[in-house]
Amino acid sequence: MRTNPLGCRVLALAFLVSLILRPATPAYAQAPKPPPPAPKRPAAPAKPAAPKAAEPAPVPEAVKPQAADVQFKSKYTTGDQVTESVTYLHGPRERYELSDMILLRQHDQNRVVQISRASNTYLVTPEGVSSTSAPADPAAASRPPGVIMVVTSIVDTGERKTLFDQQARHVKTVVDRQPLPAACDQSKLRIETDGWYIDLPKDATAPQDSKTTPAPSTGCRDEIKTTQNGDPKALGFPITYTTTFTGADDKSTMVSMEVTEFHVMTLDAALFEIPSGLTPANNIQELSKAVSNAAEAKLAAGETPPGVAREKKPGTLRVGVPEVANKTTQQVDTRALRTRLIAELTDAKVDAVPMAAAPQPQLEQRASELGVDYLLMAEITDLKASKPGGLSKFVKSTAGDANAGKDVTEAKLSVQLVPPGGKPRLSTTTSGKDGGIGVKTGLGLAKVAGSMYMSMYMGGMMYGSPMSALNTMQTMNMGGMGMLGNPSLMAMQTGVGGLDRTAGAASFLMDQAMAGGASGIGQGPSFDTPLGSAIEDAAKNVVDTLKKPDSAKKK
Repeated sequence: MRTNPLGCRVLALAFLVSLILRPATPAYAQAPKPPPPAPKRPAAPAKPAAPKAAEPAPVPEAVKPQAADVQFKSKYTTGDQVTESVTYLHGPRERYELSDMILLRQHDQNRVVQISRASNTYLVTPEGVSSTSAPADPAAASRPPGVIMVVTSIVDTGERKTLFDQQARHVKTVVDRQPLPAACDQSKLRIETDGWYIDLPKDATAPQDSKTTPAPSTGCRDEIKTTQNGDPKALGFPITYTTTFTGADDKSTMVSMEVTEFHVMTLDAALFEIPSGLTPANNIQELSKAVSNAAEAKLAAGETPPGVAREKKPGTLRVGVPEVANKTTQQVDTRALRTRLIAELTDAKVDAVPMAAAPQPQLEQRASELGVDYLLMAEITDLKASKPGGLSKFVKSTAGDANAGKDVTEAKLSVQLVPPGGKPRLSTTTSGKDGGIGVKTGLGLAKVAGSMYMSMYMGGMMYGSPMSALNTMQTMNMGGMGMLGNPSLMAMQTGVGGLDRTAGAASFLMDQAMAGGASGIGQGPSFDTPLGSAIEDAAKNVVDTLKKPDSAKKK
């Protein structure tokens, strides 16, 4: 039964009053027990505190992938000639922009893509395949092998400095190629490089294919013995270097490279794909022809050729060389002949520029725009081919001449050197015959045709001096370095060791251009040798004429 608390309090009060009013009693009298205290009401359970609003958990920032792609610009200088390029590195892919040409190396697909922007054409080739090879020399192959000594020295100077926020190290390299007396190939070469190098991000080091473009063959079977001093890992990626090539004649060629921009960033993958809307070429010959036609169209439209200064240097004579005319029924590459004429004149320090074929009034107008002092008009007037016979064929066959039984060819070239609107200062006919001195550089007109396409590939580099430029590029050709027999140097130059990839890309394009140009001579008998001789003599006559006082000006 539940007790009423209020009633209890009333009873207690009454009991107290009764004690006060009641008379005293003996002490021992037991006092009445007080009523039991009222049970306490159990305390209400405490209400749990309302939970505080949970603070939002910090959202982790998105983990940004670390930039590992690389973009850089390079500037190459050889004498007065400056060539610039842009390179992009993205994982297993590389992109090189060299004037009109774009080269894509897609290592993940084991292929290389060449793109000509001017002709809107591209070509896909397997990775590691060379397009050119030197013809075998039967006489050289019959000789017993000799020995060529190649010594490579790599010295880290210990100097350091910061370039593009990267620590660069100063390294000097010397490669000395010395054939022993019994060697078939007696070419001597010394290559001295003074450069600064950095390390690229690990992910920017694209995997290289195991198939390296083979070096041009000399036909010799010499044994190459190599010695290496120093650590090639000191080289790395070049930010700047100067290389001096010195041959057996002690003549030197100097090439300098400088990276003018360097960025570690994230690149768009589309840069490394073939753009849509381009026309595919079936082979290097089709691509080269498309490039040639596009370049010739620019010349015909009046555009200044790549590599040609619009204003000539004060005190110099400028000679305009239109495409060579062909009055015969034989097919020859007349653009290659023009390039050969320009090469000969340039080697003689004459400022020579290419011009498209056009009627005389248009040529004179264009000559005025380019500051041309003379037009060099050349025309093929005769090409003959005949089978060797009699004693000549017998002697060649007995001597083991590889040309025995081949056509004997002859060529005639009519040449005029005329000032615009004036009378010819030189009018002559030169000729050549198979078995003559031929092309003095040993490249042949087929190679010169390649130099013409190369000039379009590389933005006029070959127009400046096609022969000297080709020789320099062949020396720099990182496949050509394989001729030195030094695997580490080969790796350095082809980019396997991460060195100058751009130079390796330029060398690849040179190799391709030579292959494409070599097809431009046409079918049937080759008139390389007689035309080469005729052009060489014609250029000599022009140079001699220019050295003499102009009698017309005296009047």
